[in-house]
Amino acid sequence: MMSSITGARSKAHNVLLVAGLAALLSACGLSPQVINIQPEPNVARSSVGGNSSVSVTARDAREGDAFGSRGGVYKETSLIRPANDVPKALYEAVTQGLHQQGFNALNPSAGATTLEVRLTELSYVPADTSVVNRIEVSARVEAIARRESEGGSAEHTGRYQSSVTHDMPITPSARRNETMINEVLERTLERLLSDPKLLSFLAGNDNP
Repeated sequence: MMSSITGARSKAHNVLLVAGLAALLSACGLSPQVINIQPEPNVARSSVGGNSSVSVTARDAREGDAFGSRGGVYKETSLIRPANDVPKALYEAVTQGLHQQGFNALNPSAGATTLEVRLTELSYVPADTSVVNRIEVSARVEAIARRESEGGSAEHTGRYQSSVTHDMPITPSARRNETMINEVLERTLERLLSDPKLLSFLAGNDNP
């Protein structure tokens, strides 16, 4: 009889300990983080571009530089921000992806088709709970391609987005957050770089 009472007390103690630890974690503030944006989309090598010249520009069209808050008590200060030049990272990823597919994007000629890549969303949203254990990471990119042709100007626009939800047992480190954010951006850029209509337009077809 005594052993069962002792066991019950031990279980109750463990429950209180876990609850107390969760409360302590929720009361703690989370420090801000800075991460490197360096997407490396997986693009198969091909000759679809036919050496067509494409002049790429990239722009970060988000309202602010922070990707989101890590959560915690002081959400306003526990922000995740880029440590590097985001438009440059986008430019390098898209340019290399087009080069892999046979476009002349590294040294385009005069009069090349222009491709503006706009990052309109790259967000990090933790679940609104006392302990962060579910995080949604999303990315949205627009591609605006233009050129002058014999029939006048031609334009093609594409929009691409991805969203991934992660269940985390503990609050993620800066390295883990960097990986998650880059992965969702890579997935979005892979959709852009594999869009047959966009590739067809960049290769010279005004009506893909």
